[in-house]
Amino acid sequence: MNAEQIDLHAIVKEMNEANYAMSVMILQEYQNALDTEITAKQTILLELVQKHSQLTVSEIAEKMKVSASAVSQIISKLEKARYVRREINLQNRREILVRLDEMGIQYFIKEEMMERNVVERFYSKLDAQEVVTMKNIVLKLKGIVERELSRDKEGSGA
Repeated sequence: MNAEQIDLHAIVKEMNEANYAMSVMILQEYQNALDTEITAKQTILLELVQKHSQLTVSEIAEKMKVSASAVSQIISKLEKARYVRREINLQNRREILVRLDEMGIQYFIKEEMMERNVVERFYSKLDAQEVVTMKNIVLKLKGIVERELSRDKEGSGA
């Protein structure tokens, strides 16, 4: 490793630690606004359903990379709490569609309000150009990660 690589590693480590610390502080500040009863896997499932409006159990399982049985268990818990509801697909009666229910809709309304508050309280203190630059850098890095991971999968035959 040369000095330039060591510096890059130190810079990235410092940036990641700062980002993690910032996320923890924001989460602690807003944790009362969020429903802390929801697990990480339940949150992922809710976000998938919200993003796609409706999904089948098998589509959710594929996107979460877990079994349909595991997804059904998560859905059952969320359904009891009225975060999601299951409906028969009228185009294919063998399929069950999962959609947000009343509490799921409220969850995302609260999340949107929290995000807006974070933007107003913190990001608005940066210059608009700084925010645009930060967004562009993050999106560029995301693209690099996606390309590299895609190449890794192709190379391994996965």
